[in-house]
Amino acid sequence: MTTNKDWNPELYLKFKEERTQPARDLAARINVENPENIIDVGCGPGNSTNVLFCKWPESEIIGIDSSTSMIESARNNYPDIEWRIEDVTKMETKEKYDIIFSNATIQWIQNHEKLISELVKMLKDNSALAVQVPLYHNMPISQAIEGVSLNKKWKKQTGRANDDFTFHSSDYYYDILSGKVKSISMWETSYFHIMPSHQTIVEMIKSTGMRTFLDKLDTTEEKIEFEKDVLKEITKVYPAQKNGNVLFPFKRLFFIGYK
Repeated sequence: MTTNKDWNPELYLKFKEERTQPARDLAARINVENPENIIDVGCGPGNSTNVLFCKWPESEIIGIDSSTSMIESARNNYPDIEWRIEDVTKMETKEKYDIIFSNATIQWIQNHEKLISELVKMLKDNSALAVQVPLYHNMPISQAIEGVSLNKKWKKQTGRANDDFTFHSSDYYYDILSGKVKSISMWETSYFHIMPSHQTIVEMIKSTGMRTFLDKLDTTEEKIEFEKDVLKEITKVYPAQKNGNVLFPFKRLFFIGYK
């Protein structure tokens, strides 16, 4: 992951249900019988890895993440699972896996073609690479944050923050996988998160999509002011419902390649 400051597991897990449901949906579609070993790449605080543990309790399951704070949180929350602080882009292993799982992680990694190629090499025969990536770059929240980051007040500090993300279309991933695996399953899902306020949307995104922007600001006061500017923008693109709640649609791309 490209930002130089560590993650905040407590802030991330404020929205545990919203972040875990895509992992459940991805795991439910994996068609591998009795996997012996599974690795969760970019496991974060362990919520996605626990989904795998609950589905395949007899499997050897490892969660890896480059964030020390996330792995510490995972170890505290799920002591029965093996956790490792490891950067997948620098990972050297001869181990082969029945399932390689990655939920909302690869957008923080630059070279997806190289990454996916290396992950496929780590698969056994009759195994699966299962990935979920948020289609965040197409969402109004992303465009609102980027717009704020490029205005005169913030551009010098945050103007290049969007470079920390890497997003591609479904056909890009299909073309990479099609020459490396026997079959591919792909789909998109839109999750409608029902938020009590626009501020709640800011709270959810500040631990992920807004994090790279906030990390480039020097003071707490600047971070608060940046968040306020984003809040003003998102009230324009996410209208409040009659009861005051705000619908926050979040689209995600899923793909599974079977080797």
